[in-house]
Amino acid sequence: MTGERGGTRDLGRLLGLSGPGAWMLAGLFWATYLVIAHFSGGRPMQHWQGHTSLVLILICAVVLVLPWRTPLPLPVVFGVIGVVVFTSAAMSWLLPTEGWPGWTSWHFAADNFLLFMVALRGRVWWGALGVSLMTGIAMLWTFTTTGDPTRGFLLTYWQVASYLAGAFFALWLRRTARQIAEFQETERRRVAEEQARESAADERRRHLERVRSQAGPALARIASGDVDDEARRDHGLLEAELRDQIRGRKLAVDPLPAALREARSRGIAASVLDDLRDEDALTRAEKGYAATWAAERVGETRTGPITIRLARVDGEPTVTVSTADGGTASFRPRISRPGR
Repeated sequence: MTGERGGTRDLGRLLGLSGPGAWMLAGLFWATYLVIAHFSGGRPMQHWQGHTSLVLILICAVVLVLPWRTPLPLPVVFGVIGVVVFTSAAMSWLLPTEGWPGWTSWHFAADNFLLFMVALRGRVWWGALGVSLMTGIAMLWTFTTTGDPTRGFLLTYWQVASYLAGAFFALWLRRTARQIAEFQETERRRVAEEQARESAADERRRHLERVRSQAGPALARIASGDVDDEARRDHGLLEAELRDQIRGRKLAVDPLPAALREARSRGIAASVLDDLRDEDALTRAEKGYAATWAAERVGETRTGPITIRLARVDGEPTVTVSTADGGTASFRPRISRPGR
């Protein structure tokens, strides 16, 4: 009847409702009720109903500490409520109709614990339904056997009261857990953004170092005045490569720079433009596919100018190569691979 908003967060795991602590709780539950059922004896434990109820309750205690997602899947909830209904009906009609039954009515407390676990795992209203059914069955038992439904209520009202207190605690705890989960998600985003900024800064530093390593010797030669025609041609090619790295940064990966240098050395003018603003638009492998495809087109070109542009076309990152004769070819690295 109620679900946990924000389904991507496993609040049950955050609250420790599965794992070593939960298994220890299940073990304590087993030990407690095995002892109570054995020593309380009485008429219920002289019949198959009592032993079957004990086995089913112990199985439910294990099921409820398994690593289910939160909220608890409805089939599991229905199974637990079914066990509560069965044990309440199977055990109650074996209890004495006069006097106080004492520990022979242990199944009421055991069922209430199971329903409290259901509430903790995000199904508070389903747990309330289970408690209502348990109380109703107890009242029906005393009404059919003594004509007084009040006795059945008196046997279970403490369970109702404890469930209400537990349900309030479960709701409050889940509210706190949601706040913790939201804080953790905010912190994860902050760390991811900080790492992205640091990565971008590192990339800028590496890029600056590459530019310095490439342009430094040329600038030193220019400053010294030792520049001949061959050096001027090399400087022009270097200038074009640096321009490609600035204006077409995502495509400035092997083997495209070498192909462009070879084409420019043959007198073909070329421009590389990167119009993608999203840094994560392409993976490193996809950038390699795009550069390989563009390098093949550059190698096939015999006249210039040639323009290579990376942009979004119909929402997909697309490399387009345009030549002077009006020819245009395009390639989508996310969908295709070079040579396909």
